[in-house]
Amino acid sequence: MNTHFLKKGLWVRDRSRIRLIPFHEITHIHHSDGISEVRMGRELLKKLHIPLRGLEQMMPPQVFVRTHRNYIINTSFIDRYLCGRKLSVQLGGESIPVSRRRKKQLEKILMQQHS
Repeated sequence: MNTHFLKKGLWVRDRSRIRLIPFHEITHIHHSDGISEVRMGRELLKKLHIPLRGLEQMMPPQVFVRTHRNYIINTSFIDRYLCGRKLSVQLGGESIPVSRRRKKQLEKILMQQHS
């Protein structure tokens, strides 16, 4: 199996066909009530009945990071990182929470990207 082919994006079923959502188009994934919403900014690309942990394993770890129990973000879309009393990142106009538990992992990835 060609793993390079698999790492270009997220393959999802769309009615009777399977299509590729390129990783570079995904800003974040939000999970709520058993449904993971793959998003590009405020636009919903696809709803999936896949646990966030499963999606997290499919994403390239050098770009995507889990910031909260309900969110995975594409770090290349971060406009601002707010690390005051409430931790969050800004992706376009979206504010995504960062849990204190996941703060160090996010900061490590951000430092690697900017060095």
